[in-house]
Amino acid sequence: MKVRELQEKLSKLDPESNVVCCTEDEKFLRPGVTAFLLFEIQSVDMAKGERMRLEDGTPYLNLDKKATSAPIVLLSVTSDF
Repeated sequence: MKVRELQEKLSKLDPESNVVCCTEDEKFLRPGVTAFLLFEIQSVDMAKGERMRLEDGTPYLNLDKKATSAPIVLLSVTSDF
């Protein structure tokens, strides 16, 4: 998702609403215990990096400054809220 797309979606919502992130990704869940996990946003920062996948298919962000690096927004989240 691009910043513009996120801004458009957020602009239609009550600006006083709390924001949480959630995932239903089974890789992070405890089977039979949770249907989803919630996270609170701690910070929003800008970095330069390259989105990629490791050999096993795991998503990864290479923050080394290379010619292929591009600006990327980082949301730092915590499950402790």
